[in-house]
Amino acid sequence: MRVRFLPTRIAVSVLAFAALALGAGCNNNDVTGAGGALARLNVDAPDSATSGQNFDIHVTAQDIGVENIQNGVVTVSVPAPLTIVSANGDAGTTASVSGNTVTWTLGVLDSNSESELTITAMGTTTTAMSNLVVNAQMTATGINAGDAVATDTLVLNP
Repeated sequence: MRVRFLPTRIAVSVLAFAALALGAGCNNNDVTGAGGALARLNVDAPDSATSGQNFDIHVTAQDIGVENIQNGVVTVSVPAPLTIVSANGDAGTTASVSGNTVTWTLGVLDSNSESELTITAMGTTTTAMSNLVVNAQMTATGINAGDAVATDTLVLNP
């Protein structure tokens, strides 16, 4: 018996793979493991912001594993022309601002829990600026730099 592959089956397979790859590239969160701990990091910036007006960026760190995340620190950076007005983390965490970077110290994040950081930012521009990327990265015991990274993009309108 002879098996024939139809060109449409191949095309459908290629299109399905491309759609999955595109969907994975648009994600604004990351999950990584450290022993029995699983960390999820998420950045949620608005799709657009208006020049001269404050807006909020929310960063969420979650432990979705069975073990605690130890010595957790999240570093968030915003690109110029955005500036950070303030940063406030949930109780039991601390957030400090240096230039366009927030260092958010989680300490211990219990299993099956989450903590949120709210960054109030503002930008000033006279022309629309697109694809401004907010970057966040978590490090902890067993979670190395680059293991848990999340981004989100926004447009700054005049």
